[in-house]
Amino acid sequence: MVLLTHLAYPRFSGGRLEPLRSFGNDAVMVFFVLSGYVIAHTAATRDRDLSTFALHRLARLWSVALPAIALTLVLDRIGLAFAPELYTPAVYQGSEPLLRVLTAATFTNELWFSSTRLFSNGPYWSLGYEFGYYVLFAAAWYLRGRTRAATLLVAAAILGPKILLLFPVWLLGLWVQRVNTTRPVGPRVGACLWLGSLLCYGLFRGFDGPAVLARWSTAHLGQHYDALRWSNEFLSSFVIGPLVALHFIGFHGCSERWTRVLEPCAPMIRDWAGYTFSIYLFHLPLLQCLAACLPLEPRSGLSVLLLFSLTLLGCRLFGRFSEKQKDRARDWLRRPFQVLSRRIGAEH
Repeated sequence: MVLLTHLAYPRFSGGRLEPLRSFGNDAVMVFFVLSGYVIAHTAATRDRDLSTFALHRLARLWSVALPAIALTLVLDRIGLAFAPELYTPAVYQGSEPLLRVLTAATFTNELWFSSTRLFSNGPYWSLGYEFGYYVLFAAAWYLRGRTRAATLLVAAAILGPKILLLFPVWLLGLWVQRVNTTRPVGPRVGACLWLGSLLCYGLFRGFDGPAVLARWSTAHLGQHYDALRWSNEFLSSFVIGPLVALHFIGFHGCSERWTRVLEPCAPMIRDWAGYTFSIYLFHLPLLQCLAACLPLEPRSGLSVLLLFSLTLLGCRLFGRFSEKQKDRARDWLRRPFQVLSRRIGAEH
């Protein structure tokens, strides 16, 4: 969905896909709820201590994030050489390149009211949020007493209000995981929640809910609205997040009825699901570079389809050398983590 949202920009599709441009925030909210769900599941079943949790999370992030940083640098250089007019200040920021690389690599690109864009890679912003949520969760889950309270306060003070504003949406994933694990709903209730969440989302969209809430926020927050950057649609997010949560709970309750329908597609679904992180982090620099290098006509449906297909296949190709190597990345990080853990243990 995020890929389609960016493909809808006029420079790529000539306005043919304009209605899709407003769905990017909704897709990220699905990602946040799903992320909270996955983290709650791994912490409860696999990551039994803080060291293991940190190792797995950093391996997962860096296995794709570091290649994305390198790929963005290379693709932007190529694209700028062919069509610099496509790299306007609104879509590309190239000043202080070392700072942009360092903040991206350390996931400090969105602290407080700063927002350091990784050149043309706009979607990278969410990793600054995601990493912050991992830190807050780890402090709450693995630490105890005053240490936990102090760590949470320090982490929150470092992250700032912009990231914390969307934290409740991410926390919904923890609630969904707990409900589905301990008190799952039955098929009838599940079907009502599943279909009801879709209906409510359709109504919210049909009555232009996101735009209405955005206008209200702009009127009441003034200049602070722009300062929130990627969190400025927080009111809409507070509607989308709960609907996504109820959708997950509902479908879990009635999912057995869909087993026969979905099972034949399971291998393909699992295969493509294994590249979603790569698609998310690689697609926009690839779109920019391909649009700059290829003689495509944005108003042509065939050109748009070709650009979409090449971008998707490119993300999958790069994903084989990044996302599919997360186990190897974890092995590389394991020894430094073991050494650090022994040193901390010795000090205490």
